[in-house]
Amino acid sequence: MAQAKTSQPKFLPRIEKSSNTHVATAGGNPFDEAEDEEIFSKRRMTLNLPSNCSGELMHLIVANNWLFCLLSAEGRLTLLRFFLPRAIPPGQTALEKYLAGYKITNIFLDTTGHHLIVSLVPKSPGVSADFLYIHSTESPQGQQLKVRRIEKLKDHEITSVAFNTYHGDKSTTSYILMGTSRGLIFETELGPASDTQRKQLYDLGLGLSKYPINGLEVLRVPNSNRWIVVANTPDSIYTFYETLKPDERSLQPIFASYVNGERELSQKQQKTDLSYSTLRFFAPPNSKYPKQWAWLCGAGIRIGELSIDPKSSEPLMGDTLINLDLEKGKHLSYDERRIHVPKSFVLTEYHAVLLYADYIKAICLLNQELVYHDSFDEARVGKLLNMERDPVTGAIYVYTDKAVFTLKITHEERNIWRIYLNRGQYELATAHAAGVPENLQLVLAQRAEAAFKEGAYEAAANYYAETNETFEKVCLKFMVLPDKRPIVNYVKKRLTKLTMMNVEERAEHQADAIKALIIWLIDLYLTQINTPGNDEALREEWQAEYDEFMREPPVLACTNEQRIAVRQLIAEHADPHNLTQFAISIDDYEEVIGQQLKADRHPEALQTLCKQRDLTLYYKYAPQLMERLPKQTIDALMAQGAKLEIEKVVPTLIIIDTQEQREQVIRYLEFAVYKLNTSNDAIHNFLLHLYAQYDRKQLMKYLEIQGRDETLVNYDIHFALKVCTELDVKVACVFLQCMLCMWTTAVDLALQFDMKLAKETAVRPQDSETRRKLWLRIAYHEIKGTNDVKKALSLLNESELLRIEDLLPFFSDFEKIDNFKEAICDALKKYNERIQVLQKDMAETRKQSQLVCKELRQLKQHSIRMEAQDVCDICDLILLVKPFFVFICGHKFHSDCLEKQVLPMLSKERSRRLTMLKQQMENLMAQTIGSTNHTTEQQAKRVDLKTEIEDILASDCLYCGLLIETIDQPFFDDWDQVNVEWE
Repeated sequence: MAQAKTSQPKFLPRIEKSSNTHVATAGGNPFDEAEDEEIFSKRRMTLNLPSNCSGELMHLIVANNWLFCLLSAEGRLTLLRFFLPRAIPPGQTALEKYLAGYKITNIFLDTTGHHLIVSLVPKSPGVSADFLYIHSTESPQGQQLKVRRIEKLKDHEITSVAFNTYHGDKSTTSYILMGTSRGLIFETELGPASDTQRKQLYDLGLGLSKYPINGLEVLRVPNSNRWIVVANTPDSIYTFYETLKPDERSLQPIFASYVNGERELSQKQQKTDLSYSTLRFFAPPNSKYPKQWAWLCGAGIRIGELSIDPKSSEPLMGDTLINLDLEKGKHLSYDERRIHVPKSFVLTEYHAVLLYADYIKAICLLNQELVYHDSFDEARVGKLLNMERDPVTGAIYVYTDKAVFTLKITHEERNIWRIYLNRGQYELATAHAAGVPENLQLVLAQRAEAAFKEGAYEAAANYYAETNETFEKVCLKFMVLPDKRPIVNYVKKRLTKLTMMNVEERAEHQADAIKALIIWLIDLYLTQINTPGNDEALREEWQAEYDEFMREPPVLACTNEQRIAVRQLIAEHADPHNLTQFAISIDDYEEVIGQQLKADRHPEALQTLCKQRDLTLYYKYAPQLMERLPKQTIDALMAQGAKLEIEKVVPTLIIIDTQEQREQVIRYLEFAVYKLNTSNDAIHNFLLHLYAQYDRKQLMKYLEIQGRDETLVNYDIHFALKVCTELDVKVACVFLQCMLCMWTTAVDLALQFDMKLAKETAVRPQDSETRRKLWLRIAYHEIKGTNDVKKALSLLNESELLRIEDLLPFFSDFEKIDNFKEAICDALKKYNERIQVLQKDMAETRKQSQLVCKELRQLKQHSIRMEAQDVCDICDLILLVKPFFVFICGHKFHSDCLEKQVLPMLSKERSRRLTMLKQQMENLMAQTIGSTNHTTEQQAKRVDLKTEIEDILASDCLYCGLLIETIDQPFFDDWDQVNVEWE
């Protein structure tokens, strides 16, 4: 390892260590030095090659900081794989055994840095084109590069590959696209072990023997399932798009509508004499969808943006041409042309970096100016081969056959603001200059001046307020204008800038400036509001803006401090409305409302009361306002909701001289009861009294809502009963008497005016005897003196508690029994049926008793025979070796086996009882063993304990009783504990 670090690569000349030399162990932009003056700077890299590797560099490609390079030396071809962020030994493999009769034309690497495709073409005719697939993995022992020859694309030269960055990972490429030299597009999936069958998806060459696809790209529009495939040939760009199913992995459906002719292929065409073209995309960091595209073709570089609209039929938007004067190359010699025609290029956010035969240059995409040029001395650094950009990190690598360079980009956006400014694109210029205050000031000043010259004075004022132009100079510009809107906007913005400063940053003279600006703005507003001849709508607009301005915290603080000066200024403008508003703004509401009431301006006083926040003023002035404006006053009180104390508002509601006042008082009380849910009994009693006096229907509705539970109602039941009795509200009296369980009184009162209510009241008591007495009173009221048999029979049907014998005393002694014949027969029939049921029950009970006695007599003679070979039904061991239980069903158990099975089925009380009995038995046994005298009392106690233990354990057979009875019980009682244990 140490030797690999110190060894000098044989294909690189020895160079002195300087600030421009960097070891390739850093990331995509491996430089920690301070920012350079130039946007682009070339830095040479030193690759730490293994000691056994040497030769000329043929190909290089980088993705996700994984760098692959091909070295050729003396018939050997070595592939190396470096990880740039760390100095770990590179992976390597020899490829010469796969290249007999072939040469390498290009290599393609996916964005994970694990899948490499090497395109091969034959050196002589008669041999088919081929390609190699190399899968890379990492392990603690090092890197492994597995090389496989793919036979499925024989006869096809691979000129481009579109890796699937959305579905591919380190283990598989997922479905990828391959473009060939004949314009064919294939789909396949490659992996370390096996591949899917290739599929031809489209033919751009239409049978041509030479129509190479120079580039392929697979994209997915963000936040959608719309997929786009972009392919470029030497003279055209083709775009395919389709919306795929979310679980679709194959890319074949993208091309289906183009193959069957349902959709016409989108094509950007350019006449060219070049045999190639290059299409590049630029995507912001951490984004898989590009922001812009650039195409190097015969006319130069065409650039544009990519659409993010899932419904767009043209994904490649815009088409700006950067002219590279390639037409002149037609008349140049081959050597001259290779110098003036770019071989390749890479795209950054604002620049295109072009690679020529012996130099590179960078052109700004916005103004097409050359911002960087650097030559390569072939004798010193080797022949310039190509340039690559890491699609993940954005780092740019330029390599020759002897050296590798990185092209560092330092703040390439630094001068973009000036380009936009010169083009008059002020929004973009402002956005790009925001990071540097000096640049932003230049942009804003020029933008403000341009807006002023164009007559956009309001916009100019807004821009001037952001600049450092002197206040006096800008004000003189706008004061001469008849429209005062620009000057007002400008002064307001300057005021905002001053008030937004920290107290520490604000100088003493700036505090005076804030006061002056506020006073001036008040004067400007009042002038516009009170200027004669102004349109009413315009005055209202100025007034609304003035009101909003006066509510701002800095303005409130200033005007409160300078209240005398501000009041005098408003008075000079003869504006009573705003004078009142100012008094409100400094919290002098009491004086304002008092003056308004004295002047009989009750609506204005109410409006002022509503604007202020002192709740005590509502209690003070609401009584006076209720006299003139009952509805508006109640609206104001309701608007405050629960903020007001209802108990303090009630005195203002006593004024109910008119019907309107009474209606509004009831409305507020209803609001307090139903909306605010107040439980204050005074409020409820007041509302109940008003209902009883003026609206008896609403009274009953209120009582029903409160309910019939005496403990839950919010009013005083006795007070309510007194009020309803005095006002002769009989229905309510019955309702309240029922709540007080005055059932007899309630029924008697209901019988005076509503028989239906009396009957409904009679069924309410819980006690059946009470209900029977109430029904007897109803029957007495209905029948006594009338001898109406039909009513009597009807009452029998309505109440099950009444019997015919209860009603007979209410009839005269001379009433004929024939009229009651049917009712008496029905009663006798019911009595007879009941007697028969009781007799049947008695007979059944006697029969069951006899059966039990018979079974008990038989049980005394029952015996069970035990055999020596009998075993326990639980443990299958000999039964007679230990104490045991035998049940009448035939099951036999050892006593300890039975105890283990029964114990979990016992309730907590029986389980605790069993434990206690066993402890008592053990203590008694210990006493018996230690004593030689066994008393009769000890023996009796021992027998009792044993009997009770056996009653608990052997009360029923385990199999025939206990298990059957517990079949519906859950396996676990505490599921929370079970879940914790299972986790």
